[in-house]
Amino acid sequence: MKISIVGHGSIGSKYKEELLKRGFTNKSLIIIDSNVTVIQKLREEGYLCYESIQDIDQSLKKIDYAIIANWGPDHIKSAQEISNLGCKRFIIEKPVSSNLKELELFERDIQKKSIFATVHHHWKYVGLEKLIKEIQSKFDLEKPVGVRLIGGALGLCTNGIHWLDFAQEVLSSNVSTIVSDLDIDYINPRDNSLAFIGGMCSFKMRNKSFIHVSFSNQNSQSARAEIVYKHGIIDICTKGLEGKLKIYKRRQEDLDKFSNKLTRHGLLKLIGETEFINKRTVPDVLDDLFNSKIPKTSIKRAKIPLKMIIGAIQSSKENKMILWDDIKDQEIRIS
Repeated sequence: MKISIVGHGSIGSKYKEELLKRGFTNKSLIIIDSNVTVIQKLREEGYLCYESIQDIDQSLKKIDYAIIANWGPDHIKSAQEISNLGCKRFIIEKPVSSNLKELELFERDIQKKSIFATVHHHWKYVGLEKLIKEIQSKFDLEKPVGVRLIGGALGLCTNGIHWLDFAQEVLSSNVSTIVSDLDIDYINPRDNSLAFIGGMCSFKMRNKSFIHVSFSNQNSQSARAEIVYKHGIIDICTKGLEGKLKIYKRRQEDLDKFSNKLTRHGLLKLIGETEFINKRTVPDVLDDLFNSKIPKTSIKRAKIPLKMIIGAIQSSKENKMILWDDIKDQEIRIS
């Protein structure tokens, strides 16, 4: 069995270490990375390494599984090249692409070739959305009316794409319009062509709910999220592998006083706390790769938060509200 890892950066190396824990050897892993220094070091450790997919030895060109973990703009091209070597099961890291048209062509291609491709969106593997729905029911919060995402230098794509995927699922609706005012910087020390995106954006959903994002490139606040309800809030805080949900609800006496109507009067009261494990999800996405018939996060699903980010970039560039159906690819590399 041969497994290819395309990109041996931070996440690619995590996949390698997890595969070694599972009994795979350095001779069963084919590692592709354009960094010559990285490749030389790995070769000294006995790994099969190449600077490009085209360089793979002819005798090794039957690859059973592939993990695409290089820069986001190169994901689809790399997946297509590996699929041409006969591989039919993929993990693709986020963002799955920087280009919607490219992604849609790939989506049709994998359907035609019956290829399994799952995208590593963190919260789907943690199961946070399921936990949120259990708490909604337990505390009678009804349906959420919005999600607020707040943080420092997280990046709308870098970490934000996980949260956008989560928020869209929690709200059970599709985006209608997008308004944004973004700060786009090119500060990646390894590739200064990659955009790092902060700023503010707002997504109005078709069911009238909302997603509001505020990420600042000028501070280092960790991610926070609030699920907003008619009379309550679920506050989500994470620190490393620790996660905590705090549940707030308007006091019953205030609800009774105002006949359950919307009002700014009355305090939100802390009515519950729940801890959860914000686990490392590399093992889970590998389980998905090896064992699942249906991907946990399909290409179709992964396209939604990507399109949200591209729409936000378009709104900021054009200085206007963008309709979901009018989103167009932007000439920008995001990762």
